[in-house]
Amino acid sequence: MIRLAHLCLPILLAFAAGCDETDAVAVRLTVAEDFSGTVRTSSLALPREPGLLEQSVSGAQWDSSVEVVCAAGRFAALADLALADIVIRGGTTPEGLSFVRIELPRGEGARWPRAFVPLTVEERRRAVAALDPSGRAKEVGATVKLEVELPSDAVGNGLTGRARGTRTKSEGTLATLTVPLDVATTAGDPIVWHLTWQR
Repeated sequence: MIRLAHLCLPILLAFAAGCDETDAVAVRLTVAEDFSGTVRTSSLALPREPGLLEQSVSGAQWDSSVEVVCAAGRFAALADLALADIVIRGGTTPEGLSFVRIELPRGEGARWPRAFVPLTVEERRRAVAALDPSGRAKEVGATVKLEVELPSDAVGNGLTGRARGTRTKSEGTLATLTVPLDVATTAGDPIVWHLTWQR
């Protein structure tokens, strides 16, 4: 079981520093050699009612409001970790090459995009004003970013089922996959992300 603790401050500080909107919706896994590790997530939610600070302010009319919900925890085995319907597996070959395989289903029936961004396009466009004071972003939650920190430098980082707008990169032990939300919710083959490293 994963123990969760709310840790929103790093995300909010990232926005204050001018990071792009992909920092709002993300999951980061840190994987150890034995395939235990930690997980951090950030997702969006619409407030059900004005927060205490909003209620305490007078002389202003609020035009935009959104919550960034953050959580952090740990897992004993990568194979036991479930993120909605994202399938995550890992292992080691007899030659000593370790791997992580992450499969993201696509289409209207996929549950993970809605778990991270339960907002309509119009709600995301209105919400961006609350998170991006620069005005450069058009909407928040347009992409979901997955990051995996490996025990050692990535040897391989690739996709099968690559779809328009998906991007991968790796630098040292950190690998990143960015998936546009509209791609995730459009019918198509699953996006399968393969990462390898040498033990």
